[in-house]
Amino acid sequence: MFQKTKVTDEIRLMAAYDSPAAEEMPMFAENRVHQRSSGNPYPNKVVMRVDRAHRSEKPFRIITLENEYLKIELMPELGGRIYAAMDKRTGYDFFYRQHVVKPALIGLLGSWISGGLEFNWPCHHRPSTYMPVDVQVEEEENGAVTVWMSENEPLNRMKGMVGVRLCPGEARFDTRMKVYNGTPARHSFLWWENAAVPVNEQYRLVFPPDVHYVQFHYRKNVTEYPVASGVYNGIRMGDGTDISYHKNTHQPTSYFCAATKYDFFGGYDEGKRCGVVHVADRHVSVGKKMFTWAYNQLSRSWERALTDTDGAYAELMASSYSLNQPDFAWLYPYESKEFSQMWYPVGDGGAPFCACREAALSVESGRLRLQASVPLRDAKLIVNGAEHRFTAGPEQSFDLPLSEEIAAFQLVDNRGKTLLRYEKPVENELKEMPETIPDNPTTDQLKSAQ
Repeated sequence: MFQKTKVTDEIRLMAAYDSPAAEEMPMFAENRVHQRSSGNPYPNKVVMRVDRAHRSEKPFRIITLENEYLKIELMPELGGRIYAAMDKRTGYDFFYRQHVVKPALIGLLGSWISGGLEFNWPCHHRPSTYMPVDVQVEEEENGAVTVWMSENEPLNRMKGMVGVRLCPGEARFDTRMKVYNGTPARHSFLWWENAAVPVNEQYRLVFPPDVHYVQFHYRKNVTEYPVASGVYNGIRMGDGTDISYHKNTHQPTSYFCAATKYDFFGGYDEGKRCGVVHVADRHVSVGKKMFTWAYNQLSRSWERALTDTDGAYAELMASSYSLNQPDFAWLYPYESKEFSQMWYPVGDGGAPFCACREAALSVESGRLRLQASVPLRDAKLIVNGAEHRFTAGPEQSFDLPLSEEIAAFQLVDNRGKTLLRYEKPVENELKEMPETIPDNPTTDQLKSAQ
């Protein structure tokens, strides 16, 4: 029997640089660009500079959720973010852990920090990065605990809530979202969960097995995946560059995942033999993306701007209601939406090639390994028509020797419910890459107001 999830609320001293005061005069900036969309901050004040002369130990409120396998730390005073997430089985921080609060001028209102998991809404990067959120702890009879972090965002005063939920005996956690437009006007919004991950030359991007191309912002560029070629976002890929490996991207860029019939993506460090998986309903969480500073002078400059000792990071980003950026959805007057996503760590076994909420599967060195995020008792794995019964859980993986390539498999629980189904993509069934979206015409080419 698992013990209930433990929740603690403490004040912790952390190294932090000062964030200068915001400019008193309002900024009327209708044409200002922020993350490739409108960056007009009015009526909010904007921080216009950084302070690198004053670093000290400062108190921050940290709320921690912990069970047998995971330790999730939340920081409600800085925008309501996940500060850190650790797999207790391996000691691996599957999100990038910052050991200093070092703001740089990336946020819509100026100061922004890297690390952990940022809940980007109603635009990038969350305007309230340096604003506190309200907090409520909800305990369930089954021992699960949800920490709700809530705000009325500073742009249009819409209400946004995220509940980070951790259950006993599970090596996974949920993020549950509620957004509400309590105004009489419709407003645009997006929701991207922005997970910073620690990267190096052995880190791999993991997209589903049927993904064969990626796109850039605005769908202005497209290239093959995982082996890219040609020119992508001004980057010469050559005749064949495996962009799933972080080391092979040398200029800052973004890779937006093509349409897929699977609900997952993630990242994996082949050196540390650890990684992270994201799972969400693909019909709602339609966008999957990696952003990287890559390896060049600009990346080193931003590393110095955002951290003192913690090194490089990239961003694994998962949307709800947005396929690309800066795609926005709408909240109509008094409309609300509720949706959810999930994250969990994986360990030794190799980069996952397929995953669901309950398990991630990898193939390496002639074996298939199933790593379960929850107990799976007397479950069934049907591989190429052959049935294999097994029991697995967060502390017990299931290994199966392979004598042939996997053409299809099906994961079924002990109640007969299919949890995951895989079929090897057929080359001639892969869709052609889409055309890029053309630039807007110049005014002399416009034929109508539309």
